[in-house]
Amino acid sequence: MSTIPRAAVFGFAVCLLTAPPARAAISLEPGQWQDTETGEEDGKPVKPEVTTECMTPEEAKDPVKSLSVMKDTGGQCKKLEIKEKGNVVTIDMQCGDPKQMSIDIVAAYTFLNAKHYTGTLKSTVILAGKKTTANKTVDSKWIGACKDAPGKKK
Repeated sequence: MSTIPRAAVFGFAVCLLTAPPARAAISLEPGQWQDTETGEEDGKPVKPEVTTECMTPEEAKDPVKSLSVMKDTGGQCKKLEIKEKGNVVTIDMQCGDPKQMSIDIVAAYTFLNAKHYTGTLKSTVILAGKKTTANKTVDSKWIGACKDAPGKKK
């Protein structure tokens, strides 16, 4: 098992990018979302992981703003590109310092409708000199109204 929780890298991008900016034609339903993550870490298959998270209307409105704030307040991101084309949002992000901790992510999310999207993510994390790679897919579905405090993961 790696030193980075297997959902941490994928969850990082998904939580902050569960919807495109308000100006986009793509929109998602605020509420409880269930993510099913599958894939591999360091070339080895990992057990599928299912998590739920509550997305508030504010979070759904402009997740790009959340990422930009992180970049400007210590996220140490030297690259953060988010592009929209039709119903697809791509992300290319490089943050941190490889001498301490760094994360590189390339992801693509396809928004099928307001209550369902899929995505792929490739990441490389370097922590204390140890490199971990991941190649993951996610299937996210809206499952209803929020049951707990917004933003809380289970």
